[in-house]
Amino acid sequence: MKYDLIIFDCDGVLVDSERLVNRITAAFFSERGLPIEADALRAMFKGKTMADLARWAETAAQPPLSDDWFYELGIATAQGFQRDLREVEGVRAVLEGLREHGTKICVASQSPPARLMLSLAVTGLDAFFGGHAYSAAQVGRPKPAPDLFLHAARRMGAAPERSAVIEDSRSGVLAARAAGMTVYGYAADEEPETLVAAGAIVFESMAQLPHLLCAG
Repeated sequence: MKYDLIIFDCDGVLVDSERLVNRITAAFFSERGLPIEADALRAMFKGKTMADLARWAETAAQPPLSDDWFYELGIATAQGFQRDLREVEGVRAVLEGLREHGTKICVASQSPPARLMLSLAVTGLDAFFGGHAYSAAQVGRPKPAPDLFLHAARRMGAAPERSAVIEDSRSGVLAARAAGMTVYGYAADEEPETLVAAGAIVFESMAQLPHLLCAG
């Protein structure tokens, strides 16, 4: 394999959380007088951070949300994950293959650390990463800045040009490209053209990924 390190995004790449989170969050805000559809949330915040969501909610909510709303949303999300979160179809086989090959792998996600670790633990995918899971909260700038991917590569002892990223959002693809890494765009829940335009090599099934990584 041409790469020394494979960096996985989490939401939408390792765990099938994107639509689940949007449903939970839309219901949460709608119950508090800020009606919004799950698809609208997805369009607004895919690839962005919880801080982006918080800024929107604090501005848009009339009357203002309670002081505890962010904590309450975290509890609602955790309960939904425990009940309904699943791994992305086919990703476990990809991880098993990389482990057998001896390739270094890690996770680099926009999610806050607690949500990131919960996602991996609920699905059992944490066993593949040995604690090598990095959050945008650990760096100065989130995606589309390259900071998170560069941080992950440094921690894993890999050169950016010898690293590949698996992403599913435009902001993630732009971040990986800015870091000087090759990026593969998983288009199961995103328009392939959007990922291609951002600079990704696109695939639509996890079964395709091992061949792409070996081909380089």
